[in-house]
Amino acid sequence: MMDPFRRSETMSDKEEFRPGQVILAGAGCGGIRLLTTEVVKLIGEADVIVYDDLIGKDILNLPTEARWMYAGKRRGKHSLVQEEINDLLIDLAGQNQRVLRLKGGDPFVFGRGMEEMRALRQAGIACRVVPGITSAIAVPARFDIPLTDRQYASSFTVITARRKEGGRPFGDDTEAIARTPGTLVILMGLTRLPEIVSDLIRAGKDPATPAAVISSPDIVHSHIVTGELCDIMGKAAAMESPAIIVIGDVVRNARLPQDPADAGRPARCVVWTTGTRDLRERMQEDLPAGIDLVPAMEADSVRLAHLDPADLEADWIVITSRRGAGEFLEDLQSRKLDLRQVPKLAAVGKGTAQVLEAAGLYPDLVPQRATTEDLSRTLMDLAEPGDRILLLRAREADDAMETRLKKRFDVRRKDLYEIRYSACDMSGQPVPDLVVFASASAARAWAGKLPAPALCISEITASVLHNLHPEAEIRVAEDISAPGLAAAVIAGMDIAS
Repeated sequence: MMDPFRRSETMSDKEEFRPGQVILAGAGCGGIRLLTTEVVKLIGEADVIVYDDLIGKDILNLPTEARWMYAGKRRGKHSLVQEEINDLLIDLAGQNQRVLRLKGGDPFVFGRGMEEMRALRQAGIACRVVPGITSAIAVPARFDIPLTDRQYASSFTVITARRKEGGRPFGDDTEAIARTPGTLVILMGLTRLPEIVSDLIRAGKDPATPAAVISSPDIVHSHIVTGELCDIMGKAAAMESPAIIVIGDVVRNARLPQDPADAGRPARCVVWTTGTRDLRERMQEDLPAGIDLVPAMEADSVRLAHLDPADLEADWIVITSRRGAGEFLEDLQSRKLDLRQVPKLAAVGKGTAQVLEAAGLYPDLVPQRATTEDLSRTLMDLAEPGDRILLLRAREADDAMETRLKKRFDVRRKDLYEIRYSACDMSGQPVPDLVVFASASAARAWAGKLPAPALCISEITASVLHNLHPEAEIRVAEDISAPGLAAAVIAGMDIAS
């Protein structure tokens, strides 16, 4: 008889996510930032993803065809009890699904990962684990607290204050824990902090031992208070669960927001974005670590039309976005259009031009400012009256540009794609300091009131947003580009202060 606990997978098997298999994966504690590349790959391959409560909301917006199933457990609020989760995983795998069990932090650090693995293997289900970054280590590190330090501690102990058998936070182990040298990290213990403090001190722990409470294991939005074991309760009174408690001399290393060491560092700033992932990633490249971009509304494009050989018979092809440039290049390749027939090219700005230049096509016209108004004005100076001009645009783009150009040229417009927006689940997200709008279409798609001042990529976007939200405070980036938005974000970090 086969031993259900025997690990049947080999190291080479781990590269394949097979139907009927369950993978227990750690989602880390910082959203996409601390998600491993292996887990990103598994999210894209899974048929169904059963996820926990402490999963970064941005992870739920990663591209996948998988069905997301919530099975979170918070104190007093269980979507499913553990036995029901076990049964659900077994049932899904039995349907020959590729099942990804996505758990906050690391599955084997107080994540009941081993309980689920035992149940699966007893049922004959193939199962393996993919580790994640645990909050026990990563969240203290966010404030420069090392769990080990040659000056202060050569070991650390991680413990949960929520015991399966109930009773006191540490049960019968209180005295042993109080005497254990090194750093003590306590997870899921904020609601029991008074008991933790009193039990440790009663068991012999020095009341003057440095202590810290860090609220929210989501590393991006965590907050810290520090003190001594005897007074940490009062200092942490306003903190909210979930939280991590760190006790030991290593807390002396803690970097607090008001420390002189932070001089010159930007304060933490939460910015909601409304554009594409590509835009968000390009903005992030120019932002310091203290500024967190959170997608509030994701943009995606749907292809509507393709280039034909006859389209290349124009005198000018005018491209008004990076996306349009990408679609143009894709059609040249996929439809095998003759590059020698490509007419003169006009690009709305440097970003659009860079996409073309990466493929060896150098635009004949790029205005100094990346606006369709400047593009039209420059084109009217360079092109000959009566020239045939093909405008490659998005369906939602207005007709102001083609109306101006038709006064002098033979203009034909072709809508290659359409931008569609989907709102992200922002429940549980902190109130933002700014909301970024990278296009007029994003401003039109926004529903409801603005929770913070808005930063717009251009005057046109600002005008559209103002018409829809006249009460909103609106700022405009000086440069119409992702780096321009990033610079404006940095300049406006104190906007909510």
